[in-house]
This record gives sequence, C-alpha cells and structure tokens, in this order.
Amino acid sequence: MIVFRADLAPQSGLQALRRCAWLAALLKKNTPVLIFSSKDKKTAKFLAEKNIPGQLGADPGTMDLTGITAIIFDLPHFSTPDSTLMEKAKKAGVKTMQIVNAGSACQPVDLLLQPLTEEKNQAEAGPIVISGPAYALLHHKFRHFHEAKRKYRKNIKNIFVNLGDHLSYRDLRRIVDTLHRLHFKMKIAPGLSLKKADKRNLMKIYPGIHFCGKSESPARAYFEADLTLVPAGDEILEAAAAGTPALYFCQEPGQAVAAAAWAEHQAGLTFGKLETLTSDSFRDMLAQLTQERREQMGASGKNLVDGLGVHRFLKILKETGIIE
Repeated sequence: MIVFRADLAPQSGLQALRRCAWLAALLKKNTPVLIFSSKDKKTAKFLAEKNIPGQLGADPGTMDLTGITAIIFDLPHFSTPDSTLMEKAKKAGVKTMQIVNAGSACQPVDLLLQPLTEEKNQAEAGPIVISGPAYALLHHKFRHFHEAKRKYRKNIKNIFVNLGDHLSYRDLRRIVDTLHRLHFKMKIAPGLSLKKADKRNLMKIYPGIHFCGKSESPARAYFEADLTLVPAGDEILEAAAAGTPALYFCQEPGQAVAAAAWAEHQAGLTFGKLETLTSDSFRDMLAQLTQERREQMGASGKNLVDGLGVHRFLKILKETGIIE
C-alpha cells in the first residue's frame, strides 16, 4: 500500500489533496492507496467525490505501517506527529518521499521531489533529489492543451483568475472590480470560502464574468485565457504547461523566491501582493505584455513544463521498487 499524507492547508487549500488524489487514482488500479489526512468536512467531501480511500483525524505518529511500502508526504509544514511518522517509517524500512512546495522546508526523507525549483547540490549521504519543472505533477489534460496550437491576441481580452482556495470574497470582489473597470472578460476559479450567493452577487454586479464549474482540471481555462493571475505556487506550473503568460502574486512566505525564479525563466511576471493591485498598477504591468512578449512567455513556459511529469514520477516509483 502507498499512503499519501496531505491536509487541507491554510495557504494552498485543497491543492495538495487534489494532487495526491490524482496520483492515487492512477496508482489504485495496481496497488492499494490511502490518503491520510486531518479530520475536516471539506476534506471528507472531497475524498468521497473522488472515490479515494481515506483515513481522517488519526494521529500520524500512531499509524500502523503493516503492509505499507511507501509514504508520500505533501505538506506545507511538518508537525511533530508527522516527523514521528517519518522516523518510524525509516526504522520499519518503509520508503519515504516528500513533494516540496513553495516555502516548504525539505525533510530527511528518502526522496525529495521539487517541481518548482532546480536543486543543484546534493549531499552524498542525503536523500535522492528529483527537481525541476519536468516533474510537475499535473493532470493529463495539461498535456493535451500543451500540444494544442494556440493563438496570442494582439490585445489582452480574457483573463483567468485563479488565486487559490482561500481567496476571500472581499479580495475577489476588489480584483473583479478593478479588471471590470478596465473592460476585461474574466473566468474565475472559485475558492473554498466563496458561497453560491457570493457568485450570484458578483455576476449580477459585474455582467460578463464567469466561474469555473466542477472539473477534473483547470487546463482548458488556462488555455483559453490571454493572461492568468496566479499565486506563486503550483499554479505557476499549470499556467506554463498551457503556454499562458502569468502574473505571480506572492501572499505567503517563500513564494517570492519561486516567483522570482520563474520570472527569470520568462514565463511570467511578478506582481507582488494583492493589496498592490489597482487599475493604474495593473495597467502599468500590462504595458510590458506586448503580443510578441506574451508569445515568448508562452513558448518559455511550454519548454519548461511539458505535462509529462506524472509519467516521470511513476517511472521513479518503479525504479525505486515502490510499485511494480
């Protein structure tokens, strides 16, 4: 059995659980899987919808390791019980892996997977480090839209707003108001805190905006957009795979480093914090995004993220003997 250790996070919301559920869905045909998570109504509902086995609310440090071949940690921060579980697994000969997110500290596991960064140095006695955007763990639809031919308009018209599960109604309304005044069309990925009444109110106040419905993946929404607004997390990889120029917003510690690195890759631009978004600041940023530059940014993103990271990840699991 492969156990995924992930939680609903204060910063990234369901991002880790979505990723683990996608990987678990691919693996469960050939090996038992389990998502071990904190007890939360949203987590329980999510796992039930995905039809993925889960264990909620138990202390990670007391996990029974019988029959478990590997534990994959996908956490922004390790609690004391998680560190206890990691040490317990090592003593029991259970392989441990960590998917490292923006701002997360690397743990002494057997294998580190870091899609957002390029790890240059590796200690001889340390963990195996697999890094770089080639290992972005994205839904298979991103590969489809990576291969699809896309056009870049002379002027930006459609904007995809995907700023995370914990974006508040107040912040979202301010963003929508700013972009609406500038006459942009918007598609919005609703966060966990956004109520149905909030959506109705926004669509009534700002005619022409649209919300993403329930879908396996936001890949199409990225592909259809001329520009996307994303936090400096895994959404950077999603935008790059679709060839969509992005503005990176840094709301959490550690995100600025990831945003700066990807801005150097020429796949997007760092905007800063949401609080700095005004009509004037947004207009100034857009002045840099000519059609030619957006085409270059899209090409750079696609060169970095090809949508085949999951296949490479599964290959690693086979090479390390975790799956057959």
